[in-house]
Amino acid sequence: MIDLYAPTELIAMIEPLRVPGNFLRRLLYSTATPIYFDTPDIKWDRVFDDLRIAPFVSPYAPGKPRQDRGFQTESFTPGYLKPLDRVDPTKFSKRRPGEAIGGELSLADRRDLMMLDYLLGHKRQLERRDEVMAAEIVRTGRVTIAGEDYPTAVVDFGRDASLTKALLNTSRWGESGVSPVADVAAWLDEVATIVGAAPSHVIFDRKSWALFQADNNLDRVIDLTMGQTNSSVMLGFTPGAPGAPVFKGRIGTVELYVYNDTYEDVDGSIKALLPDFTVIVVAPGAYEGTPTYGAILDPRAGYIATPWFSKNWIDENPPAEWVLTQSAPLPIPKRPNASLCVTVR
Repeated sequence: MIDLYAPTELIAMIEPLRVPGNFLRRLLYSTATPIYFDTPDIKWDRVFDDLRIAPFVSPYAPGKPRQDRGFQTESFTPGYLKPLDRVDPTKFSKRRPGEAIGGELSLADRRDLMMLDYLLGHKRQLERRDEVMAAEIVRTGRVTIAGEDYPTAVVDFGRDASLTKALLNTSRWGESGVSPVADVAAWLDEVATIVGAAPSHVIFDRKSWALFQADNNLDRVIDLTMGQTNSSVMLGFTPGAPGAPVFKGRIGTVELYVYNDTYEDVDGSIKALLPDFTVIVVAPGAYEGTPTYGAILDPRAGYIATPWFSKNWIDENPPAEWVLTQSAPLPIPKRPNASLCVTVR
């Protein structure tokens, strides 16, 4: 009888698997410690900024008590992600790609390698979903959760409405008299004023970058040297690889990137993570994106808080072996106002 993998074995296998790419998730959600909840719902506190100054009073007058600005607790039960594969014995009974002609591995060895292939595929799909959510949140300040047998829900993180813009008519990039460089400089100041932290990254899709690059003012301010930078190379990406962010230079301490990654949606269509003519301004340190995960309500998982839980089992009639990975993620920006998104045309 074939042995099943224990959940601890599968977790040990999936954790070291490295998925390349996912620029926004790694830029915006890699510094904060992930939070795991032992309940199906995820809770977070929204603390309101207090920019009030202390009032002057006479030294002989009593001080007046301040009114506490307080905080607001939000709660949401995220949808589950459940990539599932049937372990097909006809696949590991044949030679694997790269294996010597005639075969040099046992069936058990090929099954172990196939299990790694399945788990890597699961992790890649889970992290691509994280990237899609990260892109939607940084563009809109909210994320829509929708799926089969899951009612559509919108999680709004309360970003200031002025930080989502669409340029119209004669103010659009590419129109006569419009300076994209001047616009970006103004947006950097706008984010810094609202959130109290200086943005450090501007991210373009290829069409918005083409219009930005065409501004004659760019040559005066852009630094094209790599120098000491947290560029895509430092972030672990391969320059020129499909979907990888391309470091274009910096203006002062602000780094400029072009990001053209795509993903395959559940309906099979290919979509861009950043729509055409998108510009994103962000201060990752102030944004403080935090990955959070709801508990996995599975008896074999012990109802624990974990980013993902994998298991496999055998059906007897008809006979089939299955491997499943479950996750209940919700990326949360602690300061959504540390980001701005503009559709420039």
